[in-house]
Amino acid sequence: MSEKQGQLKDKCNGCKKSQDEGITLLRCGRCKSAKYCSTTCQKNNWYLHKDVCRARGALAEGKKWYDPFRKCRDGTSHFGDLELITWGDTTYDEGDDDHKMGWGNCFINESLQLKRKYEEEFGSDDISMYGYWPQGFRWTCCGMVGDQREGCDHHGSGPDPCQCDFCHMGRPLPDVIYNMNTLERQGLNLPRGPDPRSYNHRKAKSARIMRPAFGMPE
Repeated sequence: MSEKQGQLKDKCNGCKKSQDEGITLLRCGRCKSAKYCSTTCQKNNWYLHKDVCRARGALAEGKKWYDPFRKCRDGTSHFGDLELITWGDTTYDEGDDDHKMGWGNCFINESLQLKRKYEEEFGSDDISMYGYWPQGFRWTCCGMVGDQREGCDHHGSGPDPCQCDFCHMGRPLPDVIYNMNTLERQGLNLPRGPDPRSYNHRKAKSARIMRPAFGMPE
C-alpha cells in the first residue's frame, strides 16, 4: 500500500512502527482508518493524510467519497461521478504501441502491476487508490482525469458556465480535441459547445493570443 497517503495495516502512519514493537496504535478520530502511535506522528503526517481523511469522512457521513475533490481552483465544481478507469488498450497516436494506455490509465505494460496493487494492497478500495494514483480516475461530466482542478470543461452541460478557452471564445471544440481517443473520454457522450453562458471578451482575447503562442490547438 502507498506509504504516501494510504493506510498501513498495524503500523503507525507516521513513523511506521508496528504493534509488534510494543506500541499502542490509535485510530484517526475522523476517518477511523489511519493509525498513529502519538499525536506528534499524527500532526506530522497530516499533510499527507488529509485528502484521504476528508474522503473517508464524507463516506462516513453518507456522502460520496469523492465529494471533497469536486471543487476546482477557479471556484467551479465537477458535477459528474468519479470513476476508476478499468478499461484500456488505446493510444494517443495511431500505430504508437509504446504509448498504449491500459487499466488505471497507465502505460499498458504497467497496468497489470497497478491492478494487482489495487486489488491486493488496497483491497479494491477506491479511496486508497485515489490517494496513490488519482490520474487513474475520470470525471464523467467532462472526461478529465480525477485530479483535474483547473475547471470542469463540460461545454454547456453543467450547472455553471464552462470555463474552457473555446467556450470563452464562443467556439465549438475543434476536431483535433473533440475526436481525441483517450481513456478518460471513452463511452462518454460529451457536448462540443460552445456554452452560451461562457463568452467572455477579455478571456477570449487572451486565449486567441496565448494558445498559438504555446502551440495549443485553436
